[in-house]
Amino acid sequence: MGIPSRAATAITAAVLAAVLAACSPSYDTSSDTASPDASGSLAVSHVHGLGIDPADGRLYVATHEGVIAVADNGTAERVGDTADYMGFTVIGPKTFLGSGHPAEGSGGHGNRGLIRSTDTGRTWKTLSLGGTTDFHSLEYANDTVYGYDSTRGVLRAGGPRP
Repeated sequence: MGIPSRAATAITAAVLAAVLAACSPSYDTSSDTASPDASGSLAVSHVHGLGIDPADGRLYVATHEGVIAVADNGTAERVGDTADYMGFTVIGPKTFLGSGHPAEGSGGHGNRGLIRSTDTGRTWKTLSLGGTTDFHSLEYANDTVYGYDSTRGVLRAGGPRP
């Protein structure tokens, strides 16, 4: 099953906008938060993951400044907190897996371990390895979660479906 032309165009435009925003010289490197630039778009420093939520068809972009939802018309909004999402994958309708670091000053563990959201990234719950592991890459396939644990430099796999 292919991606419909309209959706493919929107995805391409959103990814291009995110990449250009990430490389834009207008990004304020003295700040750890995403902020609207002159055009009203969210400027981000790095993109670490992309996923399409089957529940709403929107593109979700994991960044150092939080998870950003991109609509078909290219408008973007941050969902949830401003945490640093290093690993990210969509595993089902409204259900995401992530990892990374909490927002500065939030008092959370430095490494979030494997976390899950069941409300399109608005809230997150620790599933495992909180405080010890920082997954920089996550993938979900065949009822198994695969992750690259950057704190130990190893690949990890686990199941069943979270």
